[in-house]
Amino acid sequence: MMHLPHTTRAVAAATAALFALVLAGCSDSTDGADSTFGPGTWAKAEGTIVFGAVPDKAGSDTNNRPLEDFIAKQTGFKVEYYPTADYTALIAAAVAGKVDVIYSGALQYVMAVNKGAKLEPVAAILSSADVTDPGYYSEAVVAAGSPITSLAEAKGKTVCFVDPNSTSGFLFGLFQLQQAGLEVDASGTDANGNPTFADFTPVFAGAHDKSVQSVATGQCDIGFAEDNETKPAVSAGTVSVVSKEYVPGGPLSISTTLPAEVRAQLTQVLQSATVEAITASGVTITDGFTATYFGAEARDESYYQTIIDLCKSIPAAKCAP
Repeated sequence: MMHLPHTTRAVAAATAALFALVLAGCSDSTDGADSTFGPGTWAKAEGTIVFGAVPDKAGSDTNNRPLEDFIAKQTGFKVEYYPTADYTALIAAAVAGKVDVIYSGALQYVMAVNKGAKLEPVAAILSSADVTDPGYYSEAVVAAGSPITSLAEAKGKTVCFVDPNSTSGFLFGLFQLQQAGLEVDASGTDANGNPTFADFTPVFAGAHDKSVQSVATGQCDIGFAEDNETKPAVSAGTVSVVSKEYVPGGPLSISTTLPAEVRAQLTQVLQSATVEAITASGVTITDGFTATYFGAEARDESYYQTIIDLCKSIPAAKCAP
C-alpha cells in the first residue's frame, strides 16, 4: 500500500474539508444561506414571488394581474399567481408556505396564522374609491316593511349568513347577535357540517349579494353582508339596515420566512400600491381590477386584534388557535 507523505495527507484533508463546505453551502441554498438577499426561504425559488388571492369570481388571476405586475416592476422579481379554489385552499397554501404574498379577507389571515402560517400583514385594502380608511361594515338587514327593528328580535327567526369562513358575513354577524343578547354558541352541526344555534336558524347563502337577496325575497328574516353589497338593495328600498359593526379591511400579507431585505422591499411596494401609482408605473390596468381594488393603507397585525379576540370569544366561528 502506498503511503502519502504527511504534508500531502494534510493538503488532501484540507481540500476534502473545503469541498465538503462547498457541498454543504450548495445544499443549504434553498434556505437562503448563500442567497443574494441573505437568509430566508422563498415559496418557490429565489427571485420569484408567488402571489395568492381568493378567487371570488371567474378570472381572479386576470383581475389581480395589475397588482402582480406592479410588484414585479417595482422589485425586479418574477411574480407568479398561485391558483386556489376557495378560502380554505388559500389558507392551506399559506400554512404550507406555498405563497409569498397573499391578498385575503381579515378572517382568512387570522385563521391562517392560527394554523401556523408565517405571515405578517403590511397593508389593508381600501373598500371603495371614496374612502381613506380600509375598514368597512358588516350590516344586518331586514326586508322593507319588516316588523323587526333590532337584532334583539332575531330570536326564533331565520338568519342568513354568507359563509362560515366569512369575516363580515358570519363572524361579525355572530358578534352583533351576541351583543344583542342572543346565544351564539353552536348547539350542533347540520348535514354539511355547518353550525346550528338554539336561538335562531342559520342559512348560509354562499355570497354577500345572495344573503341580501334572500332577505329581500323573504327567505330569511334577517341577513348579514358587507356594506358594499347591502347599499344597492337599501337604495332600491327592498331592505333596511338594523345593525352594523366596523370590520378591519382585508390585508396584503407577506411571508415572514422571506429574507429581511425582500420583506422590506415588498412592504414598501404594497403600501404604495395606489391605483394611481400602478397606472403611472406603466402597468396595464383592467376593468376587473379597478372594480375591486382601490388602493391600500399601511397596517400591521395590531389592526386585526379585534378579529383575534372575537375568534377566542366565539367558538362557533372555529377560527381560534
